[in-house]
Amino acid sequence: MKMPVTFSSLRFVLVLQVALPVLLLLGIILAVGLTLVGQFVEDRLQRDLKLVARTIHLPVSQALERQDLEQLQNSMTSVFAITEVYGAYLFDDKGQQLSSFGVVNPTRRQAAEALEMMGEGEFAKYERIRGRQVYSFFMPLFDEAGQPSGLLQVTRRRRDIEDELSQLQRWTWGGFILMSVLIMGILMLTHQRAIGEPLNRLLSSIRRVSGGERKHRTNPQGPLEVKQLATGLNGMLDAIESAEVSENAQRQAREEMAERLRRAETMAALGQLSAGVAHELGAPLTVVDGRASRLLRRSERQQDHQELNDIRHQVTRMTAIIEQLLNFGRSSRAKKRPLDVGALVARSMALIEGHSDRIRLVSGPQASIHGDPLSLEQALVNLLRNACQACPEGAVEIRWQRESGHVLIYVDDAGPGVEDAMRGQLFEPFVTSKKPGEGSGLGLAIVHRVMQEHGGDVQCADSPLGGAQFCLRFTLGVDADGVKP
Repeated sequence: MKMPVTFSSLRFVLVLQVALPVLLLLGIILAVGLTLVGQFVEDRLQRDLKLVARTIHLPVSQALERQDLEQLQNSMTSVFAITEVYGAYLFDDKGQQLSSFGVVNPTRRQAAEALEMMGEGEFAKYERIRGRQVYSFFMPLFDEAGQPSGLLQVTRRRRDIEDELSQLQRWTWGGFILMSVLIMGILMLTHQRAIGEPLNRLLSSIRRVSGGERKHRTNPQGPLEVKQLATGLNGMLDAIESAEVSENAQRQAREEMAERLRRAETMAALGQLSAGVAHELGAPLTVVDGRASRLLRRSERQQDHQELNDIRHQVTRMTAIIEQLLNFGRSSRAKKRPLDVGALVARSMALIEGHSDRIRLVSGPQASIHGDPLSLEQALVNLLRNACQACPEGAVEIRWQRESGHVLIYVDDAGPGVEDAMRGQLFEPFVTSKKPGEGSGLGLAIVHRVMQEHGGDVQCADSPLGGAQFCLRFTLGVDADGVKP
């Protein structure tokens, strides 16, 4: 796309403010030079006429003194034969015309005026002879005694001088105009190639960027200033892109921070609500369980025994849920101490009622961690219970290992596993993959809270047994001498 030529375009400004002033200055210099050259040419033409007159001065004087009319006529003829001479006239000391060669002759009055000026010596002037402008050179003639004997007048048409000067001016101004046109053409061509095309490419790049091609960058070409503009444009676009990336990252970080704060506030509110609800429900459930137990002892009907046992079973289940609510709503305030990982795992397995025989223990290396034993036992119990519930007939395995200053405890099961869509919210409270009525959705949330309190983390992955694998990651503890075991 070519750059349009307007009164504000760079090309017009270049012509108007650079080329025209330079050409105007050259025109003024040329005019002054022509004036000086014209004066020089005019002086040269006048000098040539004077040289012609001085050349025949002596022969004419001698012929006039001897009254040799034939020699006088020959001398005057030779003068008139010169192309520069328009007329040649000879007068005696009385003003009588002795010889005349030319288209027109001076009047007697003009001859008398010229004779009056003989005392000043030779002279020249522009005059009009019978309506024609001429340049006349007058040369007095003297006899041997030094007395004036006549006057020689040689003329040249003034138009001859003016024509030569006009021709010189025409050729000079014509050459100047031709040179000006050539300079303007070269200036336009070089501007287009050296400045116009690089600027067009730069403007095209700007239009592409403004049109939505944010990744486009221009190729710096052309003069140094245009290259600097292109480089500056690329740098500006890079800075804008970097600022946008930084702004997006900051915005995402702010959104994530706001989401974490929201979750933290939600968790805190849920914890307070859970603790309050659990506290209020604990006493009535105790009364219900006690009354059902007494009725069970007094009743003799088998059907009543079954119903009362169902009531006590549901009370036990509700008590377990309340206990989880209480555990979720309060943080551990116990002082952390060194714990042997093997002993911690063994105690946790012993707390799984009715399922401990299904859990396979794979002993690991000697290792210790710092933590609250009750909280950590609760976390392991929740993981083991979930694994046993996920695969009632399959295998459950617990093992640990040391790795790069950390202790990793794995709980694997052979159940159906955890869907990928649920793994992002698996550790949120009240989120569960179990059927309604089979779980509260607080077990993994408690595990996650316990691991955060101990500076570790919990992750879910696919198990080599075919189901789910939960990994508890702890920092390796130290022994009594301050050395990591």
